[in-house]
Amino acid sequence: MGHLNDVGMTFFEHLVRAFRLSFRFGLSSVQLIIHGIFPMFFIDAGKNAAKLYDDFQVE
Repeated sequence: MGHLNDVGMTFFEHLVRAFRLSFRFGLSSVQLIIHGIFPMFFIDAGKNAAKLYDDFQVE
């Protein structure tokens, strides 16, 4: 489990963080699909989805 040591997390901390990120990316995907069809909705969806990655970086 070298990855857990690399990121300094326990198994469950890593699990929760991965699930949260997955859920947020899933919601962003839906927003981006809606924005693609109806450009007037979720105008910042792409920018917000890209920001998610930065928000979840482990230092």
